[in-house]
Amino acid sequence: MSPVPPLRREIVVDAAPAVAFDVFTAGIGRWWPLAELSVHRDRSASVAFEDGIIVEHSTSGEEAIWGTVTRWEPPALVAFTWHPGRPADVAGLVEVSFATVDGGTLVTLRHGGWETYADPAATRSEYDRGWPMVLGHYGDEAARASGRA
Repeated sequence: MSPVPPLRREIVVDAAPAVAFDVFTAGIGRWWPLAELSVHRDRSASVAFEDGIIVEHSTSGEEAIWGTVTRWEPPALVAFTWHPGRPADVAGLVEVSFATVDGGTLVTLRHGGWETYADPAATRSEYDRGWPMVLGHYGDEAARASGRA
């Protein structure tokens, strides 16, 4: 079986790289669509980068670890393992870079490591549909945070 290639998504956000990085990391709880894409769904209260992990909290106090930060280079890059709702040993790898371009910041998300999943191609296909929606929410929040929305 041939390896499943990494997924790559890009969005230009109407914000400087420092703002774009801060909104993606410190502000993830403001823009992540928890009702649609979370472990606890309608019982989800928040998600945040906390002490080197990405953690979701439910309304009843349960925690679900989504991933562990592997690189933290503000305002240029953040990388993390990614396993919402799965054990840590069944994790993909996500890297998000932030680069200045005319009109704002080019945010590039790369998601790979599909070989850890039982069905790598199907899992990649799910994320191929999900990341654009997630990044759309993020882009809206980055514009609001920069005062350009």
